[in-house]
Amino acid sequence: MQPLPEVKLSWRYLSCLVVLGGLAFGLGLGSSTRLTYHEAFVAQGAREILSSGHWWHPTIGGLPWLEKPPLPFWLVAGLGWCTGTISPSVARLPSAVAAVILVLGVGLLATRHYGPAIGILSGAIQATTAWTVLRGRLAEADILLACLLVWTLLAFDRLRVPVVPGREDSRTRAGPDRWQSWRWAFFGLLGATALVKGTGFGAALVLSVVALVLLWDRDRATRGRLLFPAGWIMVTVLAVAWPMAMIAKHGFKVVGLWAVHITERVGGRTGHGAFAGESWREYGLNILAEALPWTPLAVVGAWRSLGRALRGYRPRSNSRAFDELGINQVVGDRLLCSWTLAPLVLVSLASARNAHYAIYALVPWSIWAALGLARLGSWLLTRGWSLARLRRLTWGMFASLAMAYGLSFWLAGRWFDRRGTEWAFYEATGRTLPPTASLILLYDDWDRDAYPTPFGPIPHDLAVRLYYLNRPACWHFDARALADPGMERCPLRNLHDPSAAMMIIARDRDLPVLGELGQVEVLSRSSAVRWDRTYLLARVQPGAETTAGAAMQSSLVSPIRR
Repeated sequence: MQPLPEVKLSWRYLSCLVVLGGLAFGLGLGSSTRLTYHEAFVAQGAREILSSGHWWHPTIGGLPWLEKPPLPFWLVAGLGWCTGTISPSVARLPSAVAAVILVLGVGLLATRHYGPAIGILSGAIQATTAWTVLRGRLAEADILLACLLVWTLLAFDRLRVPVVPGREDSRTRAGPDRWQSWRWAFFGLLGATALVKGTGFGAALVLSVVALVLLWDRDRATRGRLLFPAGWIMVTVLAVAWPMAMIAKHGFKVVGLWAVHITERVGGRTGHGAFAGESWREYGLNILAEALPWTPLAVVGAWRSLGRALRGYRPRSNSRAFDELGINQVVGDRLLCSWTLAPLVLVSLASARNAHYAIYALVPWSIWAALGLARLGSWLLTRGWSLARLRRLTWGMFASLAMAYGLSFWLAGRWFDRRGTEWAFYEATGRTLPPTASLILLYDDWDRDAYPTPFGPIPHDLAVRLYYLNRPACWHFDARALADPGMERCPLRNLHDPSAAMMIIARDRDLPVLGELGQVEVLSRSSAVRWDRTYLLARVQPGAETTAGAAMQSSLVSPIRR
């Protein structure tokens, strides 16, 4: 049997997908909202990489930050090195680019099994799906891992050797030697997933899909192509190089750190737990919401796809071309079903389950939604619609939806930015303080517990504070300990005269304790956000007695507003 004809998306269609992605992910990328807690870890970590010149691992406040692999930090730091700054746009641009590449991968995969029409629809649907737009506009690791997962499974799909029933002696293939290049791509991308979001997490998702597909297809030929020692050596090197380097530098205590991230998510929950989780009801509803606005069409397409996958291919014609087309669809259906089922089961087993972990299982939903949309289009054609009219309506719908996403984030995002006022206070404070002023961030037992690390605890909002303050700062839980000139947790204090004034970001309830240290002068206050998230900047002169005038001044200072 001759190889299946190579079905491709034209450059014009690929360019259309890039434009849709640019509209949805790019408009107001850096100005729509301020960075979130998780984004700030990437942005501040990248900034400290450039400041220290140590690229092997990021730091937060000078302490190693090894909770996540470093690839997202490297991408942002590399882009920041080229542009000269780590702005919010720079921090988020790698995610936006990864989202566009993900969209192209989905389009190419769908084209291979269902033709160019379904391919372009699948890519356009992926570009306008809620989770793709949201994650593509955040400087977090999720969209980067999703992108790698799509292209890894696309490479695996190119390795598959489906058999036409009744013709087991002849197999479909992409070309005489092309599959060998895809095999190297598969192993390289599989190893790269270990550098994004936890060593082994991405590989577990990919290999669960691969295992289920091979078991379902009983495909010994494809399994033989994957028995490739050089490829598995490359995967191992990419997966273990960074963890082994961190163990060599910091000892086996970092293994305990990574183990906590697994046990706290997978094991039974005790109390609130270190990582927030959702109830089964919230989890299920949020997964459906992640795929909006295409969830109903995805259900329609999934039902028929699942039926074909379970029945297998049943020849209905003596035409060889018809056989090849039918088996190619079934091969695609089984991949999509396995892709949804296996990762969804894995991420749902965790006690700290969260719908955003399920996005890796939602990629096939875009292709199913495209199949459902195509059925709707066929029905409209039978009702008298012209093909030209249907195309104009379809492209107008996608362009309008992508534009609506981009403009909504750009123009209205700041009105829904709950933390924007607090972050603006830090930004204004960083601009007004003298360059030599030592800044101390005061926490207390009302705050969320700090992240425990082998190098010392790191408050959950330390990265976002340091990023917007744009200056070194140290932190402490106990205000009375600030009287000690040799504070180990605040080494910045040792760079200056211990009797010099301290600049402290605290709350109103901290003023009585600060008054015990010396004279307190409140310089500015943040606007009210929430009763426990309203801060002030105070100058504390150690050794001086608190005066009534200073206390009165503290109540008259105007807040710094956004």
